[in-house]
Amino acid sequence: MDLTQLLLSGAGGAIIGPLVSQFLGGKSQSMLTRIIAGVVGGVGAGAGADASGISAQLSSMLGDAQTMQMIQSLIEGGVGGGVLSTLAGMMKKKA
Repeated sequence: MDLTQLLLSGAGGAIIGPLVSQFLGGKSQSMLTRIIAGVVGGVGAGAGADASGISAQLSSMLGDAQTMQMIQSLIEGGVGGGVLSTLAGMMKKKA
């Protein structure tokens, strides 16, 4: 995993993460907290998918073109960021 994929995963988490959190009930946190959680979750999900081999399987489905790999990194980051942002929002609600 190179730096470009990490940056795209972080960007996907920062953009898609707070949106997913907003729709799934993690509204009690501030937007800055949701963005930070999205970036951390996005980078973590991207690195985890690469380490586990899921990225290679997705690359074979999406294709090996550079544009498709960028989209894949954004989606992986968005999913990880959305999960972590939602959990961060729900933690404050429960506590």
